[in-house]
Amino acid sequence: MQTNKTKSAIYGILCLFSLSGCAEKDLYQAPEAKPADTFFGFTTSSNCNVNLSYGFKNYQVVFELYAENPISEDETGNFVKTEEEPVYRGSTDANGVFNQDISIPSYITELYLYSDFLGTISPIKLPIENGKISFDQNTFKQNLQKAKGTLRSVTENGYEYPDYCKVLGDWDNIGCPTYLSPVTTEIDAQLLYNIHSVFIKPGGSAKMENEFPQYIDDNVNIEINIIKPAKIGLVMLTSTASKQNTVGYFTYPTNQKPTNTSNITPVIVYPRISTAVCNSSNTPGSMYAGDRVELKYWDGTKFVDEFPAGVSIAWFMMDSSFDQKSSKIQSDRRTFYSIRELNNSGEHRTIALKDKSGQVVAFGMEDATTFTPTDNTRLGNFGDAVFYLDFSDRESIETGGVEELPDTPLESLYTSHKGVLSFEDYWPAKGDYDMNDMVVEYKRDIYKSVLTGKVQKIVDTFVPKHNGATTQNGFGYQLTGISSSDIQKVTIESDLSPSRFMEGQNLEPGQNYPTIILFDDIKAALNKTFTVTIEVAKEKFSEQVFTPFFNNPSWNQLYKFNMNPFIIITSNKERGREAHIVKFPPTQKMDYSYFGKAPDASRPDEGLYYVNNENLPTGLQISGVNIGIVKKTNFLIPMEQASIKEAYPKFESWASSFGVQNSNWWKDPDMSKVITK
Repeated sequence: MQTNKTKSAIYGILCLFSLSGCAEKDLYQAPEAKPADTFFGFTTSSNCNVNLSYGFKNYQVVFELYAENPISEDETGNFVKTEEEPVYRGSTDANGVFNQDISIPSYITELYLYSDFLGTISPIKLPIENGKISFDQNTFKQNLQKAKGTLRSVTENGYEYPDYCKVLGDWDNIGCPTYLSPVTTEIDAQLLYNIHSVFIKPGGSAKMENEFPQYIDDNVNIEINIIKPAKIGLVMLTSTASKQNTVGYFTYPTNQKPTNTSNITPVIVYPRISTAVCNSSNTPGSMYAGDRVELKYWDGTKFVDEFPAGVSIAWFMMDSSFDQKSSKIQSDRRTFYSIRELNNSGEHRTIALKDKSGQVVAFGMEDATTFTPTDNTRLGNFGDAVFYLDFSDRESIETGGVEELPDTPLESLYTSHKGVLSFEDYWPAKGDYDMNDMVVEYKRDIYKSVLTGKVQKIVDTFVPKHNGATTQNGFGYQLTGISSSDIQKVTIESDLSPSRFMEGQNLEPGQNYPTIILFDDIKAALNKTFTVTIEVAKEKFSEQVFTPFFNNPSWNQLYKFNMNPFIIITSNKERGREAHIVKFPPTQKMDYSYFGKAPDASRPDEGLYYVNNENLPTGLQISGVNIGIVKKTNFLIPMEQASIKEAYPKFESWASSFGVQNSNWWKDPDMSKVITK
């Protein structure tokens, strides 16, 4: 609210309306009523249709959408995932398909699709075109394979490799084997979920020592003993490494485990185990999830298709061995082995896991060189090369002592929406429109079932960050359009005494929709956190019902206001003077006599609220940002009596164009008109 408010000449008003009345005649002349669709809504959320197809059968995928690339490379050569919340988090149907409208900040022009589920290629940069993004993984992969083909410059045995190794064939100049199998391996979806739960996603703080210490116990067994002749396929699953590693295998007579490398014959399978990242055209990934190679047994003189009984298989990884300039495999690189005794300090480098039937389904390898012998790589995630063995005869192997995969059901996931709410408290009279009388950060987490997508609960968090008012104002919000009977339980957590308007209850009495008043005086509430957990009727609502500020015109009009925040002006004197975001409806406690008092142009009989003929807001919402002092990153609060149009020069063109122009207006404040400390 203005402090010692002065009558500015630009308003041309001799006396502003106040609650206590004015001794002089109000000279304001109400203009002719404008059509409802000429008023802007002052929210920065927009609708985006997301159409994804991963091309799976009976396999659901959890995915995330980010405004910026979520993956970067750290100093150790590993891919690291951002800790920032995604713009959206969702799950496909049983066939890997997702087609749904979501709410995103209107200033975003592209999204990065990310999933750490096995079988997915990510991250993928997707431009938003006409309010839509689409991705078909099968088509994308085919195009990548074509890109590989254009890069081929292979002659037989054209690339060098260590002379102590054998190779299964040639590769192209980016390290993709020319001997990839045409066979498609069908892997049970639950097995993929179980494998996914073990090999920690990029950037995760969890390490194998903390998550599954039993897999790196000193006595763990990872040997694969062949007891009946079998053909074996090796299927690529994933890699979290950015190093250009080479992966292969060797065999030895069962019960004659080698103690040094002089009597083994390494066979290279994957010259370069690197996946595609961010639509890379300069250096495409050489391997993709599902790429399969048929292994061969080296009998000492030649390769044969079938592995005989009485031999065991072990694995190796050559660290950063693929030279991207010459496409050769370098011989002077450190090699890590699945047999601990062959490693420099006897450290774990490989994890083997089997399913409940006793069959080995996955291996994971660790390439880090930053660990000390004491660490023994236990701090690694063993996701630098993850692959799957497929046997022609499932009864052909013996795996006594190999650890079992955990049985990991799909659980719930959540989507997080955050932003800033900013209010002017002089309504219904003309204020200074500095929009700083109450500024609140909000966040809504919508928890939903992976299997059905139905909402289980919502968690709302509010933190009032600025008070520019001289009067006492309160704050609350309503789930407009939601039946109170569908709210099973509400829990409110804060360090402040409950609002008197709540009358000791968790929902405000006398409302037709669930309404929560968080505080009566922002001065006491400033910088305190208010957390509201709302448990809803199970398996009933889609997430759109609770998506805040969902600007899809085809969506149920009432559900659009499911987060309907408002301030209670002069809350120490009355309850009925509410100020909402433009076009958002008041609650049942509103005193309707305030509507239509100049310069307010609301027409409640038409469902038009909190508008004025200058198209200036009573409240506005900015998606995806926090309050702060960093230009282009935070929303900077306008100084006292500096109108929002002065503080943000692009604000007016954004509003007058109905959000089409300068949708990121908040990134370019006039630094002399905003608070910077």
